[in-house]
Amino acid sequence: MTAVSIDDEYTRLREALIDYLVDGGKLAVVKAPPGSGKTYMLIEVLAALVAEGSRIAVAAQTNSQADDICRRIARDHPHVPAVRFSSKGNKAPDGFPAAVLWTSDKDALPPDTGVVVATTAKWSLTDVAMPFDLLAVDEAWQMSWADLMQCALLSRNFLMIGDPGQIPPVVTIDVRRWETSPRAPHKAAPTVVLAEPTLDGVRFVGSLPTCRRLPHESVAFVKPFYDFDFQAYAKAATRGIDLPDGHKLGKLGDGRPLALTLPTAPQGPPIEVDHELAQAAAKVVAELLDSRAMVRDGHGAARHLRPGDVGVCSSHRVMNAALTSGLSRWGTNIRVDTPERWQGLERSVMIAIHPLSGVTDPSSFDLETGRLCVMASRHQAALVLLTRDHVGETLSNYIPNAEQAPGRPDMVGRGHDAHFRFWQTLLEQERVAPFS
Repeated sequence: MTAVSIDDEYTRLREALIDYLVDGGKLAVVKAPPGSGKTYMLIEVLAALVAEGSRIAVAAQTNSQADDICRRIARDHPHVPAVRFSSKGNKAPDGFPAAVLWTSDKDALPPDTGVVVATTAKWSLTDVAMPFDLLAVDEAWQMSWADLMQCALLSRNFLMIGDPGQIPPVVTIDVRRWETSPRAPHKAAPTVVLAEPTLDGVRFVGSLPTCRRLPHESVAFVKPFYDFDFQAYAKAATRGIDLPDGHKLGKLGDGRPLALTLPTAPQGPPIEVDHELAQAAAKVVAELLDSRAMVRDGHGAARHLRPGDVGVCSSHRVMNAALTSGLSRWGTNIRVDTPERWQGLERSVMIAIHPLSGVTDPSSFDLETGRLCVMASRHQAALVLLTRDHVGETLSNYIPNAEQAPGRPDMVGRGHDAHFRFWQTLLEQERVAPFS
């Protein structure tokens, strides 16, 4: 698929979505691969609808996402009236566009055509006097069905766009009582909508055609986490890390992920804090930065890799503390965080601790695919996975148990299959090597 045909696919989807909503369509769901320009698509659709006279509420999942949407509307569509509807204790961040009205008073929300942006939490506590023409949900797979129902009176028409490969909504209570419910309140809102047979024929479902973030060669590694097809926007052989001849990390030059393994002790791997892996991560970062590596990440000509271009990820906070300590040489320039907090972010180079590295008997929680999917899809040029060497054997020997409630999908089996296929792709392409 050429860049021209990719752009044509985006245009066709955008125009079809606009036509559907302008004609009174009630429910639209758009699936997006990682780094596909979903917020850009959302804002383009919103601008077109405002031009047709619509008054739109936008639900973002965090304050930073809501602020970013407002900044992008002010920058790209300054003619679109925009309001940032915030909680009383939240103040406008530095540099927030003056053209966007900031208010915490629902009575100050204008009744005219335009866009009002708030978090899902804010909307769920707000009783609006006049419903909106549309409720648009950004990062929709991070919104639970219960949260959507809390916002349901905002409008009779809905647009949901997001990445179905991301981590499901976090629920802190026991949800077993709802496992057989056809509309389980803890499930992601678009998942419930797409599984509802009574909505067949009355909903618009589409998907963005390409991943713009990842190198061309990395896209095949993340496809097992998705139930729809997509392509790479970047051309082959255009992204990667250029290192001196003979460098031990030279394989990163071709844009594909590289998994480096440490031996697993007979008694098993460390469970949460693996200090050897933390030291290995620091060594990988030092090898890249001290060798004056050149990065090709799609942002112009190749340039020297800087500490701020590097991100590090682990599933456990205590492991992230050990990683941060090992990277203290570079101060706070290198972000270290959990997959949950890496969602929506990206770096030229990512160093990630495989989520099964410390697990030889994986549970359904361990095999949930969102964390690995997020880890595998944050990089623009290179990804290094660090892990104990049992992962392939653990996945090969694991027999999934039918833990799901009667009539519900086998999510454990699906998760095991996605994990297994991801690791097999690494092996088949000779991307697993001992750390040295």
